[in-house]
Amino acid sequence: MKVNSPTADTTRATGWLGARDRRSRRLRTAARILVIYGLLAGGALVFSLPFVWMVGTSLKVDREMFGEKITLLPMRPVPRDRSPYLDERYYRAPRTDRYRRVTEHIRSRLSAMELPVPREVAGKAEAVDILARGVFRKLERILPARVWGRPDAELAERIRQEVTPGLAEEIVAHVFRHLAFGPVRVRSFDLQESDMTAGRTVASFWTIESNVPARLVDRPGAKTLQADLHYDFTPNRRGLIRLRADIALPFSVERLFRIQLFLRPDDSWAVMKFYVEKQGRLYRAERPEYMGNFQWTVVTLQDRGPDDRSTKIKLWIPMVEVDRGPGYESRPDRVRLIVELRRNTWLGAWWAKCQRNYRGALDYVPFWRYTATSVFLVLLNIIGNIFSCSLVAYSFARLNWPGRNFSFGLMLATMMIPPQVTMIPYFLIMKHLGWYNTLKPLWVVSFFGNAFNIFLLRQFMKGIPRDLEDAARIDGCNFLQVYWYVIMPLVKPTLACIAIFTFLGVWNDFIGPLIYLSDQRLYPLSLGLYAFNVQAGANYGMMMAGSLLMTLPVVVIFFFAQKYFIQGVTLTGLKA
Repeated sequence: MKVNSPTADTTRATGWLGARDRRSRRLRTAARILVIYGLLAGGALVFSLPFVWMVGTSLKVDREMFGEKITLLPMRPVPRDRSPYLDERYYRAPRTDRYRRVTEHIRSRLSAMELPVPREVAGKAEAVDILARGVFRKLERILPARVWGRPDAELAERIRQEVTPGLAEEIVAHVFRHLAFGPVRVRSFDLQESDMTAGRTVASFWTIESNVPARLVDRPGAKTLQADLHYDFTPNRRGLIRLRADIALPFSVERLFRIQLFLRPDDSWAVMKFYVEKQGRLYRAERPEYMGNFQWTVVTLQDRGPDDRSTKIKLWIPMVEVDRGPGYESRPDRVRLIVELRRNTWLGAWWAKCQRNYRGALDYVPFWRYTATSVFLVLLNIIGNIFSCSLVAYSFARLNWPGRNFSFGLMLATMMIPPQVTMIPYFLIMKHLGWYNTLKPLWVVSFFGNAFNIFLLRQFMKGIPRDLEDAARIDGCNFLQVYWYVIMPLVKPTLACIAIFTFLGVWNDFIGPLIYLSDQRLYPLSLGLYAFNVQAGANYGMMMAGSLLMTLPVVVIFFFAQKYFIQGVTLTGLKA
């Protein structure tokens, strides 16, 4: 019989306990890593939400800002084959007990009515399904809470009383989408403005050429003169609808300044292009319009001119010449307006929606002019800060002169003075120098140094070994050559850190330009966005688009320069 020795048992037990301990340590390490990285990822997600919201808002159209439910991401654009139509996405299908209780009563009441929806637009069942959701949303807002707590029979009777033809007509007005053409106006350089559709119907004003079913139908009962374009791209999704209007001007064609066309889009995201024939030439609008909304808009067409180089809100589309020949309209008092409509693809609709607010932001303000001014100020401030701060820091760190420590302490004391205290004296100095309403107050001061940047560089320079400086002096370098050839290459990480700090400060500076500038042509981007906010009003989509365009350079520069930024701060702390 074999007997295990106590030593062998102890060895096996020790090995088993050691293996269990190693597994336990590995599990604890893995759990710690998961917790740490989970916290980091969660924190990054939380802090990135405002940026994600800004990106999502910049891609939304106006109605998505104030809809029933605020969402982080924009809605998917849906290209339509036919128009007019009923928008089934305007009212979301409710998922509440209230809706389940009353939906059949609403549907039965609507089915018994003569709905103001043409048969070619939607069938009765489809119209009832779409309108029932809108009627419920309306009743949910107007009926008191106690009504919803009544028994089913009483609630059904109240619903039948509230669902009237007037309410159904109101809901139809919200979901009915139609592409409407309104008046066409022309304006001369002499400010003579005329309505070319006056005294006639809009349908008779246009001539349609199309390879898909299309026709203009006047709306005599509308508040404004208009006609709906009924079209159907189902037989040919690559079809083309062309509307042509021959316009007899009340003045000579040389005096024509602009043409205005009033439109109500149908939210189909169709592509609409504009052409003008005059003086034997064909002009094309520089960009198309996308039917991605359902509010009235004015399309203004005018030739390129001084207005394109001004700081005006660019609510017009410039026209460029693309061809000339005897086949185009050439009579001295006539122009021909051509509108082409094509169905959009889902990818084209997404592209149109993504660029919509950004294009609007670039049109509302001279964005690139403001950007160039900001870049100019950033470059001068970076050069001024790096030159002046490094030179002063070198004198504090490497040179011995009377009163050095006192001067350094006095400089540090200036960091404790709030900038609001020196704002008025500094403004009076700039005004006395004649620099008000110029860019000089925004960059000249950088060549006089910055206390924090000088302190940062001085701490780093004090850690540089004296042997390097002594070797340079033995080679015949004076103190300026030592500064340029020895010290400056060694403080590159700190200089990069200062450059990033300066870039962020100047790029985002708002108070300085607001105080010293009154000429809109001199605005940097930060103040230009403020002016854009005043002009655009509550257009949050365009505002977020402009803000995102301003934020992107900061994100990109910090992403590529974060290594130098962190290295500059860390090494400065270690050398101190």
